[in-house]
Amino acid sequence: MRSLLLLALALWSSPATLPMAAAEARRPNILLIVADDLGYGELGLQGNPQIPTPNIDSLATHGIRFTSGYVSGPYCSPTRAGLQTGRYQQRYGHEFNPGPAQAASQVFGLSLKETTIGNRLKDLGYATGWFGKSHLGYLPPYHPLQRGYDEYFGFLGGAHDYLDAAADGHNPILRGTNRVESIDYTTDAFGREAVRFIQAHRDRPWFVYLPFNAVHAPLESTPKYLGRFDTITDRKRRTFAAMLSAMDDAVGSVLATLRQLGQEEDTLIFFLSDNGGPTGQTTSGNGPLRGFKAQTWEGGIRIPFVIQWKGHLPAGRVDHRPVIQLDILPTALAAAGATIKPEWKLDGVNLLPYLAGGRTNPPHDALYWRFGGQMAIRQGDWKLVKAPGAGSNPESWGGSKATVEGAELYHLAQDLGERTNLAAREPEKVRELAAAWNAWNAGLVEPAWRPGPRATAARAGTASPTGPWNSGDTVGPAEAPRIANRALRITADVEPSGPEGVVVAQGAAGNGFALYLKEGRAAFAVRSRRTLTTITAGNRLPASRCRIEAILAADGAMAIRVDDRVVAEGRAPGLIAAQPAFGLTVGRGNTPVGGYQPPGLFAGRVENVTVR
Repeated sequence: MRSLLLLALALWSSPATLPMAAAEARRPNILLIVADDLGYGELGLQGNPQIPTPNIDSLATHGIRFTSGYVSGPYCSPTRAGLQTGRYQQRYGHEFNPGPAQAASQVFGLSLKETTIGNRLKDLGYATGWFGKSHLGYLPPYHPLQRGYDEYFGFLGGAHDYLDAAADGHNPILRGTNRVESIDYTTDAFGREAVRFIQAHRDRPWFVYLPFNAVHAPLESTPKYLGRFDTITDRKRRTFAAMLSAMDDAVGSVLATLRQLGQEEDTLIFFLSDNGGPTGQTTSGNGPLRGFKAQTWEGGIRIPFVIQWKGHLPAGRVDHRPVIQLDILPTALAAAGATIKPEWKLDGVNLLPYLAGGRTNPPHDALYWRFGGQMAIRQGDWKLVKAPGAGSNPESWGGSKATVEGAELYHLAQDLGERTNLAAREPEKVRELAAAWNAWNAGLVEPAWRPGPRATAARAGTASPTGPWNSGDTVGPAEAPRIANRALRITADVEPSGPEGVVVAQGAAGNGFALYLKEGRAAFAVRSRRTLTTITAGNRLPASRCRIEAILAADGAMAIRVDDRVVAEGRAPGLIAAQPAFGLTVGRGNTPVGGYQPPGLFAGRVENVTVR
């Protein structure tokens, strides 16, 4: 097969096809591994020795590591949409994350007019399996089983508790379309499911999409992995290290299965992250890069990116040419023998001719980004960008439209950290890149949805929003207050018209807090690693407008005040141990933190909620 493939590569003069005669000899398996929120600077293969990742690193040892690997969006769902389709997701309106599962509308999800990599490989006779996070739509038409995948095991939302399958009733762990009642650790489970699928389909070409939820919040691990990092004293960092180590083990189990089955040289493997690290939230670091997740600085969009195909592509090579996750679909299809048709209008490029040594020029003339009020274009070593702190207000990413006016210019080869703005010194280069970006932007559509008006992101790595919020407001998990390992003071003005309902809640059955009414009495619930502590006032709340304050002190002391009068006291074992995977809701509780039943609608008015 190798000689046939090399002959085909030598004949390639454009992103084309692998001759069917060669492909029929043994079409390669395709393994696509995606880490969640893994920053550019974390892996051993990126030069970080703190957290050993020998299995992931082995992909670079036996394959090609890209120093300029990118994703087409700076956070989760849009990047995954582009990955599935090989097209800039802004072409079909998938510019932002969909809303929470409980508020899903008919438009939330990967456009049904688009064809996924699962569809295309299944049409070629591949067995297709998806094991892990989706974040591409909650309603039945968007389910992976309806998008070209034969098997699915995972969850449809943007985040999930690692240890509790039932932590979010709106976003359960699913096997196919059936709820899974219990789970040991999602990272282990997703790896096991991938191994099982590969073993079951060893006699035919298979495609495995393995999108871990590691190392996304909440920071949760098990004693097995935590015990490897006793020397890390910071609890948040230690848990992150354990989570990354667990993912490396899971990758290792899949690679070991390939060796056992003798399929290493028959498997084309991709490894990447979906975006840069949200350092302030999880400690996931972006190395020398500026910025974080949800920003078009390099730290939000440049990611670890590795391709391995033993015996067919060079081993141990470092490639500095810019590539993007959109390239994965056409590369995989070309290896599988598909004809890349112009009417598919792919933005990705088949990388095989570039990787086999036939082409030394860059695969792309330019790469582009648009994310609400943020934008960027990279052409060669030049980058024009508007991001928080560079002409783009950090709160404007969801509600405004990007323009090139006021964009900054950087030369990445000389200034990887994007520190020296050269726009004033190089006005002609600014005009050139601005014109190219405008031409690309003209071919895009308006976002099919935007983040809610209150789901406004604070600048990553700095303090999160604290309110005020009112009834009906929701804040997504990425933008919600950072409550892990912090003392809290929650305040709200309420005017009840009934005895039940949630004033404000954040989190679920694993970690979080809730302030609510139970039989007319104020209650304050705190969960930490599924341990629930609740204090309840002895008397009913007055029917008139009043101010409620809930306090969780640094030593675990809890209190409820009504109009500055203490009405309940108690003590939790400590602070909330991990950042919840679920956001904040006001006037309802979509996931049960305390002793109420979702949706926990508050009967009356809730205003001026703050969390400090």
